[in-house]
Amino acid sequence: MTQTVDQPAGAHSPNSPESNPADLRRFWRILLAVVAPLPWLALALSNAITPDDLGSSTEETFASIAEDPTAAKAALWLGLPFVLLVVPSGVAMMMAHRRTAPRLTLVVGGFATYAFYSALLNPNLNLIGLVTHEEGFDADTTVALASRLEEHPLTIITILPMFLTITLGRIGLGVLLWRARLAPRAIAVAMLLAAPVEFLLVGGPVNTNSGAALSYLLTAVGFSGASIARLRMTDDDFDLPPHTTIG
Repeated sequence: MTQTVDQPAGAHSPNSPESNPADLRRFWRILLAVVAPLPWLALALSNAITPDDLGSSTEETFASIAEDPTAAKAALWLGLPFVLLVVPSGVAMMMAHRRTAPRLTLVVGGFATYAFYSALLNPNLNLIGLVTHEEGFDADTTVALASRLEEHPLTIITILPMFLTITLGRIGLGVLLWRARLAPRAIAVAMLLAAPVEFLLVGGPVNTNSGAALSYLLTAVGFSGASIARLRMTDDDFDLPPHTTIG
């Protein structure tokens, strides 16, 4: 005699839709591949069209924005994709290389992602300058406010990791790309050159926004190494398959 055992309430049969969740590994893999270079492309364009000279004083920045507020506004809007996507971009780089070079990925990628978060606390002086011009605020007052914000110890402490990342961090990411070999070596070379290009053309004798734009364009090429690695791997290489739902 066969005895029937009733299933507990809420349990699902092995063949029910709930017990076979959708496999979204391909979606996440391609999404990370697309996202990786985007914030750096946006930052390169923003630096290319902003009317103020990078590295200029607060007074000079406000004056340049007042002379060409349209370009200033476009540059600020291009900065929005950078703010929204820079951390996912760092995560994409880490996840692409965590199995090939786990220790280097942890040190370089982990610090870079942390630094991107810290940079979000940096006061946006260009936005203050644009609002000052559009609303007709007293420029002397807002320049003084922006200068004090920039010089505040909280700002200096939070922005320091970002400054280290855009110099030493990008070189470290270039080394990671070179050692992992998940993308062509030219991608690693582009990342290795990004920081020196910015230092030579912006912080050196030639102070031009085009130098910063070129530097972040090279950074975007470097982060495309994560995109290439993502597109080359299979879903099984990317992640484990979804778990079967247990009732």
